[in-house]
Amino acid sequence: MATEVIMPQLGLTMEEGTIAKWIKQVGDKVAKGDVLVEITTDKLSSEIESEVEGVLLKIVAQEGEDIPVKGLLAIIGEEGEQVGASTQAPAAKAEEVQAEAPKAAAAPQAVSVTEGGRVKASPLAKKIAAELGVDLSTVAGSGPNGRIVQKDVLAAEVKPAAPQAVATEVKAAAPAPVKAVVSGDVVRPLTNMRKVIAKRMQQSKTTAPHVTLTTEVNVDKTIALRSKLNAKNTDVKFSYTDILVKMCATALRNYPKINSSITEDSIITHDKVNVGVAVALDDGLIVPVVSDADRKGLKAITKETKDLISKARTNTLSPDEMSGATFTVSNLGSYDIDGFTPVINLPEAAILGVGRIVKKPIVNANDEIVPASMMVLSLSFDHRIVDGAQAAEFLKAIKGYLEDPDNMYV
Repeated sequence: MATEVIMPQLGLTMEEGTIAKWIKQVGDKVAKGDVLVEITTDKLSSEIESEVEGVLLKIVAQEGEDIPVKGLLAIIGEEGEQVGASTQAPAAKAEEVQAEAPKAAAAPQAVSVTEGGRVKASPLAKKIAAELGVDLSTVAGSGPNGRIVQKDVLAAEVKPAAPQAVATEVKAAAPAPVKAVVSGDVVRPLTNMRKVIAKRMQQSKTTAPHVTLTTEVNVDKTIALRSKLNAKNTDVKFSYTDILVKMCATALRNYPKINSSITEDSIITHDKVNVGVAVALDDGLIVPVVSDADRKGLKAITKETKDLISKARTNTLSPDEMSGATFTVSNLGSYDIDGFTPVINLPEAAILGVGRIVKKPIVNANDEIVPASMMVLSLSFDHRIVDGAQAAEFLKAIKGYLEDPDNMYV
């Protein structure tokens, strides 16, 4: 009996996924646990495994197509088994698109509009269209029944003028205009991760009015604390990021306005304090989340952070380990960066940027010039939610913790 492969919901906030690559092809034998297809969401890439044995009879969702949660991806059954046209609504339509693909690739279907005048588009396509200012009524849909999908909106944004002959390599170069491909230039299509990063950065900068506050901190006592902790604990090694996650979590509990997000008509102050940690990868940036960081000890945070970073670099994070952050810490100190302006990770209200530690002379309370280990902190915040004074108080609290970690317990 044929079994349908559907788009799973990988995390509570997932609405749809994009087909990145089919690992199995029609006619291939499939064992339970075999990877069928790679999908990407707005957060990560995942492999979908088969839950049954059989033969891949039909691929419904094509590479690059956006499929809603519980939408039909493929059909697995016994060899020679006939698959009816009524398996699910998207199935038959997707087959027609697949069959016509060689001819239709150069000319998308006409815009599909319902009798009520509503343009048919995937949720992700609608969201991206709103962010990029693309009028969906002018976009030709290439999905089933002329449904507009993500790639149609991106194509409309990249090519606003009338269609013209452009080299395939140039079209693959993505949004920035390319005058010509010079011999020796390397032109690569945008990866799904870079597309997501580009979309999120543009959304953040055009949606949230960013304001950034900076301060310089004497971290001599924090350095001493870290050295003492590492000397006493041989099973873990504490990093400055781990300590900052704990300090930020403590401050967020005391300054709930920073631990908030905004909707069209309300501000949500979150009960949980979940701190995201920005992790640099070869092809971009990913933000795993330390949940309930304010309720965990520093040692537990350190172990969890190390585990999350390892998973991030091997692409094995679960959707839940990447969602629900209410605040983010981005530490570029290891890159010898003194200070920078971090971009808010929406829908969060703020993000803390951390620079390197530099030894420099300062004037102490006795008007003496002494050496000190100094660090620059940069707090970017959404001015729709947080006012400057509130952000300044929060940043001052973090500074106080770093200058004297005992302040966390006062």
